[in-house]
Amino acid sequence: MKIITQTPRLLIREFTPDDEELSVLIDADERLTQYVKKRTPQESRQVFKDTLKDYKNNTGLGRWGIFNAADNDFIGVCMLKPSDYDHNHIELGYRLHFKYWGLGIATELAGALISYGLNKMGLNEVCAVTHPNNAASQKVLTKAGFTRDGTVFWYGEQVPFFRVRK
Repeated sequence: MKIITQTPRLLIREFTPDDEELSVLIDADERLTQYVKKRTPQESRQVFKDTLKDYKNNTGLGRWGIFNAADNDFIGVCMLKPSDYDHNHIELGYRLHFKYWGLGIATELAGALISYGLNKMGLNEVCAVTHPNNAASQKVLTKAGFTRDGTVFWYGEQVPFFRVRK
């Protein structure tokens, strides 16, 4: 198990094979998927298997689990990786369990991933997109240091585009 980065409250690490059900269950929660592409359980399992395979590339970028540093409770999933829609952009994304909403975790996570990407990975820029109606995530991105920079056609629609630069 490789730790990517951590904060006093959060441990961001590579998934292990034992974490598969955690990832599948978060994909199945309707509250957490209202603004993202829905996946069947089979699709979720395939994404998880692909995620584990991607770790072998040792790029330092990917999709990871977010765990509570105090008790190792599973908080959610995050990513910092080339966008599926434009490989020239490194995209930050996350999904947190409902019980962790409203606690500042998303802003803390975004800040940790920005610092990891810009400082440890040497990126010049990190980007993010949200569903146009997801005001909460747009607020999180702004609080974490992102600036809105128009829209892009990703995920089958025009979505707000955010970026943060070194």
